[in-house]
Amino acid sequence: MLSNLIARYQFISNQLIRYSQFLFSSPTFAFADCPSTLATPKSSLPDMSILLTQKHRATIERRRVRRHSDLPMSLMKRLGTPRQDLHQCLECGTWHEKKTICGHCYDRIRKETQAMKDSYPNKDEFNYNHPQQEIVYVYKNDKKIQDNTKRIVEIERERPTWFSKNLIPKINTTK
Repeated sequence: MLSNLIARYQFISNQLIRYSQFLFSSPTFAFADCPSTLATPKSSLPDMSILLTQKHRATIERRRVRRHSDLPMSLMKRLGTPRQDLHQCLECGTWHEKKTICGHCYDRIRKETQAMKDSYPNKDEFNYNHPQQEIVYVYKNDKKIQDNTKRIVEIERERPTWFSKNLIPKINTTK
């Protein structure tokens, strides 16, 4: 504000000097040289945070208009529009977000995995001293495997239809 006043004062004084040269042969005003810019210390400036504070309490009507208007981030805009990022699961048919796992299928797989862990004969060995051999789970309707290099765990119920027999298929890399 102070610098604006000084700039205006210099502008007016320059205008007076210029016009006085046309009217009179010698300049009529004599001005002491003022510095073109006046450096004011920052402590002399007023605290601008006063201008950013709320002066009056907003009425409930104004608050509701602000919250429920058609602004892009308003509550009605966010919650009132239908979602476009939902897909139907191909396995079970429930709806889930794009690029995520279906919650219903994940629950089903988690329960089956827990049942497989519970069917292990020695649970302490499985939890604390996990065997270094490959573990093969054989269900009731699967053919029996006789292999000394693998640890075979038999489960006394039928394999679910969604649970693949070959979880990690062998890929021929020598093409």
